[in-house]
Amino acid sequence: MKTVYKLSTLAALLAANTTGLLADPVESVMDSAFAKIEESVPGKFSINSRLRYEIFDLDNIGGIIGADGGSSDRDGTSLRVRYGYMTPKFGGFAAMVEGETLTRVGGDPEDIHFLDNLGDGTDINQAWIQYENADYGSVKLGRQIYTLDDHRFIGHVGWRQNIQTFDGVTAAFTGVDKLSVKAFYFDAVNRVNDDYFVLDASGINISYQFAPAFKLTGFYYSIDDSDNAGWETDTIGLRANGKFSLGEQSFVYAASLAEQEIERADDAAYLAGDLSTVVSVLIIGGGFEILDPGFRTPLATVHKFNGFADALLPVGGFNNGLEDFYAYAAYTIPVGKGIKTKVIYHWFDSESGAAPGEDGGTELDLVASYQINKYLTLVGKYGDYQEDGGVGNAGAFDKKMFTFEMNFKY
Repeated sequence: MKTVYKLSTLAALLAANTTGLLADPVESVMDSAFAKIEESVPGKFSINSRLRYEIFDLDNIGGIIGADGGSSDRDGTSLRVRYGYMTPKFGGFAAMVEGETLTRVGGDPEDIHFLDNLGDGTDINQAWIQYENADYGSVKLGRQIYTLDDHRFIGHVGWRQNIQTFDGVTAAFTGVDKLSVKAFYFDAVNRVNDDYFVLDASGINISYQFAPAFKLTGFYYSIDDSDNAGWETDTIGLRANGKFSLGEQSFVYAASLAEQEIERADDAAYLAGDLSTVVSVLIIGGGFEILDPGFRTPLATVHKFNGFADALLPVGGFNNGLEDFYAYAAYTIPVGKGIKTKVIYHWFDSESGAAPGEDGGTELDLVASYQINKYLTLVGKYGDYQEDGGVGNAGAFDKKMFTFEMNFKY
């Protein structure tokens, strides 16, 4: 493990000090170094590091961190390194263990990791054993990263420094062409803010690819018990997605609907849709999400939805529901290997009708990424939420965020 830790530290330092001008030499050196490791050690080592600078401005910050209120700027830098090893396969069996170390890089402790509420430390991120059969599927037991569909209900929150993992068993059946059956049982979740919650959660997800234009997925997810009583729900739904053409124009779409029974609360529904196409050098599109009052997605990658600023998070549901209508455009700037950019604009409102002084808000999101080489990627992200009364129990204050990061992955 000491060798793995030293190797991960070296990789993190290289990622943190490499520029585009050194991309090719560094890639060559790392190719040679990792090739030697792969020749001498059976199995597969993995390293994933992220050096991130983050800054945000949140009105009424005192309501969250115990200050006196008002507007406050916070900023800081952190380094996260994950280092893992997966064994070779033995009769279909393989095992994997992965550690994670998160470190502040200077700054005031209360300013660092505000988004994730984390301090320095090392933990076991994954530890699992898996059996895989090429003809039928796989079963995996232990602490693991797990996602389903678009992450709306089950996700890993990968943008956070501390990724979300689950303790339990997952299974996948792939023995019938175009059919996918996935199932899980979780008895705990390891949250992005370092919380550990006991669960009694299970689910099944069944997809069939009828044609390129139509993949249909049915799902059922149940949280029977939890350290958080408000998470206890039964959710059933359908999702369709695919690609189709009208004349010479191609479109990509996705549509979802779900019904949720909530313990000690009224039932709630969910509806979402997204449509995009390519026009010249632009990808343009738009969509919507509608969440009834109380509808909640506690195990989702919530950061992926409803704005980068995370002003609106449906972990415990919105008192008056949420309507999110959005439009976006994506463009690859022809510089070097291409800078991928995307701009998104959201219009928010309550689903159940605005209360006096409550008209939702708007948000402008920007993201750009540049892959220096196959190991190194730069990412910048910006979110600017402007409140207009919010939506009941959320979104009542302006919030801005900006992050810039360098990722290394092997």
